[in-house]
Amino acid sequence: MRNIIKYSKLKLRERPQSCSPVGPSFKHATTRSVILAGTEVVFKVPRHDPSPYGETPQIRMRKSYSLNAARPINWNVQPSQSWCHTEIFFRQWSFCGPWFTGYMGRTSCYLEVVELAEANPRLNFMHPKALEAASLSYLTANYGHEVIDRDSGEMNYIAPLNWSVVTQLDIPAVQFDSESTAGSADPERHVFIPISKLHIAHFSFNTVQNASGTREEVDKQVDPAPFKELVDNIVGSIQVTLSPEAQADWDEIKKNNPDAKVSETCAPLKWPADVDKDGLTILEYDPKRYA
Repeated sequence: MRNIIKYSKLKLRERPQSCSPVGPSFKHATTRSVILAGTEVVFKVPRHDPSPYGETPQIRMRKSYSLNAARPINWNVQPSQSWCHTEIFFRQWSFCGPWFTGYMGRTSCYLEVVELAEANPRLNFMHPKALEAASLSYLTANYGHEVIDRDSGEMNYIAPLNWSVVTQLDIPAVQFDSESTAGSADPERHVFIPISKLHIAHFSFNTVQNASGTREEVDKQVDPAPFKELVDNIVGSIQVTLSPEAQADWDEIKKNNPDAKVSETCAPLKWPADVDKDGLTILEYDPKRYA
């Protein structure tokens, strides 16, 4: 962890105009492992160190989840109610300035498993194009309908940004960012990894810098690099061992579609937008569709 004397959450001095905060030391991160529908997911994370502004409890991960009884996602978050999720893991980490200048922001890691509310027997998330479509549709279901001004249709979020393939895995996996279009942006990294033909592991990393203003102004006050470094380290530590069934699905896909892969680039989606009840079809935004 960080040096809690030099980099304390306690604020006794005025914050500097510019600061590169210090968070947890990744070299002390521990390995976490979980079985999800028979597939093993392994990653490294530091111990929980929440923000001083109201402690956020961690979600303690069990050793195994059968995923036979996922809970519907919050109705208020997803108007189409087209996806279900199972919460698996959550931790948060504080970043602090030097010599009692106090708390400078936080990053969190949340892991869930997502699946369609109504399973599509023709769909296999092990296929790169199915994973890609599901990733974009899931984010659209959750964020695409958010508008700042309903009359103008100005969207509250933008995604995907910084799209890339998760290269250390031997299966299709993608990562990208979403950001709020207002204020300091509060960037969030998303990682989507198929774990069976019906299930996708979704890691999300939310970062909040303790400063106000535009994205550029916030970044000048609180350097975003240490937050990004922690996220990059955690994502880089992810390893996946597929269940025999999922591995057979992936082998069959590679045999029949040797050139199939996740796109190397992806432009931001045209939001606001809705998702159909099938969870995958992105529709033109209509505020009355799910009213």
